[in-house]
Amino acid sequence: MVMVRDIDKYLSEISPKELSESWDNDGVMICSEPDKKVKKVLVALDVTGDVIEYAAKGGFDLIVSHHPFIFRKLSRITGFEYKNLETLIKNDISVLSYHTRLDSAQGGVNDVLAQTIGLSDVRGFGGDRGDFGRVGTLPREMTGEEFAHYLKEKLMCDVRCAFNDGKMVKTVAVLGGSGKDFVYDAMLCGADAYVTSEIPHNLFIDAKVRDFALYDCGHYYTENPVCEKIKTLLIDKFSDVEVEIFDTKSPYVTY
Repeated sequence: MVMVRDIDKYLSEISPKELSESWDNDGVMICSEPDKKVKKVLVALDVTGDVIEYAAKGGFDLIVSHHPFIFRKLSRITGFEYKNLETLIKNDISVLSYHTRLDSAQGGVNDVLAQTIGLSDVRGFGGDRGDFGRVGTLPREMTGEEFAHYLKEKLMCDVRCAFNDGKMVKTVAVLGGSGKDFVYDAMLCGADAYVTSEIPHNLFIDAKVRDFALYDCGHYYTENPVCEKIKTLLIDKFSDVEVEIFDTKSPYVTY
């Protein structure tokens, strides 16, 4: 019999709590009891209302997410927050979230992102331990424009980018999700380009001045591939547990 505590223990071995950034809140979000039996797990990037409703209707015992269901302290519970919590509690659905620890972990968000875009000789960069993001080598050298089209194909996303004419890209740093705070770390680690999301205007300007290429591929597109990895890990470890992915899709569209 597989219990919530078994799944949390396993995923915490893969992505240890000590890898979480100091400001983060992840791990056990909601759980009536650690010994609660788990037969069905729903994996999702975010614990949205749609995810919760799907889990309730589908008889899922547990939701495993990357983004924390409860990120900051709650000062009040009203509206959709009340409804979401009520649905989880009434249906006895537990929630486990593995956030920045899964970014840094071997085989986690950033290793999956590096693999998705075909990087080799991958190593860590950035963060307190120097392993928050990843940097590696492309299969071949590309122009800045070629690399933009390459990312669009590999990640199936639109790309906001800045690079100088004639810029060649071979060594690439990646950090899934909002990586604006690590742009200069990416420059210093020897990369020609940096792939992340939520890059502000001023950093695009600064990157061009420094002849560094920046590629903003969207928060969802740089992190969502890890859901398939989580599903595979759970199926391989717990053969008697049914695991499904709910694709939350990007919250915005680009015209």
